[in-house]
Amino acid sequence: MSELLRRAVHILDVLRVERAGLTIREVAAEVDLPKSTVQRLLKELVETDMAAQDEVTRKYRLGPRTLALGMAYQRRLDLRSVARPYLTRLRDELGETVGLSVPLGHELMHLDQVECAERLRATFEVGRPLPLWSGAPSRVLMMEMSEDEVRRIAADRSRVDYHPVNAPTPDEVVAGVAATRERGYAMAFEETIAGVSTIAVPLRGHAERVVATLGVTGPSSRFGRSEMESVAPTLVDAAREISAKLGGVAAS
Repeated sequence: MSELLRRAVHILDVLRVERAGLTIREVAAEVDLPKSTVQRLLKELVETDMAAQDEVTRKYRLGPRTLALGMAYQRRLDLRSVARPYLTRLRDELGETVGLSVPLGHELMHLDQVECAERLRATFEVGRPLPLWSGAPSRVLMMEMSEDEVRRIAADRSRVDYHPVNAPTPDEVVAGVAATRERGYAMAFEETIAGVSTIAVPLRGHAERVVATLGVTGPSSRFGRSEMESVAPTLVDAAREISAKLGGVAAS
């Protein structure tokens, strides 16, 4: 690897870790290079969309091309095929619908589900992008964001085609994300759909970043808070196994 390429990769690694962005001076300090060298490299990274500069703060973050590359790599692993056996196993073990959700920018999409056999069962619409401020999977996908970023997303109610039955306020979303970070999973009670409750846990990929959620959904009449809390350890264990296959934390 050439020295120039090595330096550029080092800068990208630094930007990957710091979600809030970094100034040129901060990047230079992290990579131990002259500010002029870092400025030149960042300029080229921005021109190729590998990095991006915030117009207000002037801080640098990873650019959109890194997301495209990451998604291409993630597709090679085929998240859906990796997770499907676990979804089926959990459905059989827990007796409720089990699903897989992924982030789409500031939205989420339900990628897959395995429905339970009960006549009274809860399901969700696969493939439809949804706002990232309602539901248990959303709070899991936001658990690595800053409070300011969570609040901005929670305040955006521009989707006129989305009407959760009990839409949370921005303050409730922020509090819910904080609680999710603390306990490692999120729960939602009749929030998006009347009579339906969901618990979701994170799936982690490379560098242990959250890349998807694993969730169990059921009618609130038989799948309430105590039932969700009782299945949480089983769900967390399954998520750990899936994450290990995605390049995340090792199963234990």
